[in-house]
Amino acid sequence: MSKMLKFMSMVVIIVLGVFNIEAYARYGDNGFEGGISSGEVEGKTTYDYKEVVFLTGEPIVFSGTLTVKKTAKKDSTTGKQIITSTYTYKLSNDEFSGTLTKSVSYNTVITEKDNGQKIEETKLNGKYSEVININGTTFNLRNYDFTKTNITDSKPAVDYMAGNLWGRKTYSIGADDGTVTVDIIGNLYGYNQYWGSTETQILEYMIQSETAKGDLVDKWGGTATVRLSSSVTKQLKYIENEPATISFEGGFVQTQYNNSILQYSSSLPEFDSEGVSTDKLVEKSGSLKIESFPVQTRLLVPSVNHLRGHWAENDIKALYSLEVFKEDSQKFNPQDVMTRAEFADAIVLALKEVPQDTALSGTKTTRTTKSKKEELLSPFVDVAVDSKYFENINNAYKRGMISGRGNGRFAPDDYLTMADAITIIIRALGLEALAPSGGVTTTFVDDADIPSYARNYVYVAQRIGLVQGDERGYLKPCEYLTKARAAVIINKVINYMRDDLKKDYRERIVNY
Repeated sequence: MSKMLKFMSMVVIIVLGVFNIEAYARYGDNGFEGGISSGEVEGKTTYDYKEVVFLTGEPIVFSGTLTVKKTAKKDSTTGKQIITSTYTYKLSNDEFSGTLTKSVSYNTVITEKDNGQKIEETKLNGKYSEVININGTTFNLRNYDFTKTNITDSKPAVDYMAGNLWGRKTYSIGADDGTVTVDIIGNLYGYNQYWGSTETQILEYMIQSETAKGDLVDKWGGTATVRLSSSVTKQLKYIENEPATISFEGGFVQTQYNNSILQYSSSLPEFDSEGVSTDKLVEKSGSLKIESFPVQTRLLVPSVNHLRGHWAENDIKALYSLEVFKEDSQKFNPQDVMTRAEFADAIVLALKEVPQDTALSGTKTTRTTKSKKEELLSPFVDVAVDSKYFENINNAYKRGMISGRGNGRFAPDDYLTMADAITIIIRALGLEALAPSGGVTTTFVDDADIPSYARNYVYVAQRIGLVQGDERGYLKPCEYLTKARAAVIINKVINYMRDDLKKDYRERIVNY
C-alpha cells in the first residue's frame, strides 16, 4: 500500500438515524430547591431526597423522593438547544405531621460560543406548584420567580461549571391568614469527567413572614444558609484472594459511590407560648447526608508476576486492570522507554471523554437509512489510518491533548520526555490558565532544564501535586520517560481526578 493510501482511507458510513439534539454533561440531580438527592444511578430517574424548610421559623427536614424528567429539542428559529427539566417532589416529616408535594418545570436555553464554552440560561416555564402542611398549617405557593445562568467550559478530559441563581417564593398561609416570602440567591460550582463529578451549591435565604394572630399581625424575618454538594466517584481497590490454590492472587474492584451532603444554618426568631415571634434570634444548624447503594465492577487480572517487588508494581497492575496498558503484560519491561504513540494511546484510555447526561431524552427526526463514502484522514502524515495507534492518536488530537512536531508530523516512534508527558496531561485537564503570566519558576533543582514550551505546564503540575522531584529535588524534565515512570504519573492523574478535584469543589467549600 502506498504512503498516501496509508494516510487516507475510504470508508463507508451507515447513517441509521438523524437526531436533532446534542449530548450534554449531567448536572442538576439535586434540583435547585435547596435539597440533596441520591442522584445519578443508571436507568433510574427517581431518587431519595431530603430538604430543609424554614417557613415556620424553625428548620424542618423533609424526606422522600424526587423524580427528574428531561427532554431536549433544537429551536427551529435560533438553532439553540432547549432542555426542559421537570422535578417532582413527594416528601414528609412525621415529627411535625408534615407533607410536602411540589412540581417545578424549567426551560434551559444553551448558547454555544466559538471557543467551545456553553452559556445556559434557565427560567421557569410557567409550570410550578407546591403545598406544604406542617402541624395542620398549610403553606401554598402562590408566586414563584426564578432565574439561573451558568457557564460550562469543556476541556479535553473535564467539563468545568460555574453559575448563579436567584429566586423568590411567596406562600399563602392557611385560609389567607398571611404570607411568607423567601428570597434566594446562590452560587453553583461543578465539574464532570469520567472518574467522577461534583456539583456544589451555596444558597442564601431571606425569610419574611406576616401572619394574623387574632387582632395582632405578627411580622418576623430571618436568614438561613444551605451548602450542599453531590459527588459521584469511581474508586479502585485491590482485593487479595483468600484461597491459596487459585490461579491468581487477587484483583482490582472498581466501585462507584454516589454521595450527597448538606449543611444548614439559620438565624430565626424565638416564639412565645402563643406562637408570636419575639425580638430574640435563635441560631440553629445541622447536616444531612444521602448515599446510594455502591455499584461494583470486577476488573481484568493481568499476569505481571515478573514485576513482584518493583517500585511501580501497583501502578502498572492498576493500569493493566483498567486496560489503559494493552500490550502483553508478561512481556512488559518497566525500564523500556515509552514512545509518543504509546503515551497518546494510554492517556486517551485513562482520561476518557466526559460522560453525557443519560437522563436526557430527545425528539428525533424521521428515521432514515443511507450510506455515503467518507474519507478517513489522519491528522499526521506519519500516522497511518491502519496503525494500531491511529484511533487514539486521532482522538487525542481532536480533543486538544496533543499536537505534532511540525510539518504535519507527530513522530509516533520518537521517545517521550517527562516534560512532554506533563504538557499533554495538563492540556487534558485544561488547567493551563493556573500558571501566572510573566514567567514562572518551579522549586525543582533542575528548573533551568525545563523546556520553554513546557514551563507553564510543569509549574501547574507541581502546584496541583501531580509531580514532585526525586530524593534530591530533581525533576529530570528532558529525560526519556520509562514505562514504569509513565505508569506512576498516569495513575496519579487518575487519582487526582477521583479525589483531589472533589476536595477542592466539595470539602473546601462545604467543610463537611
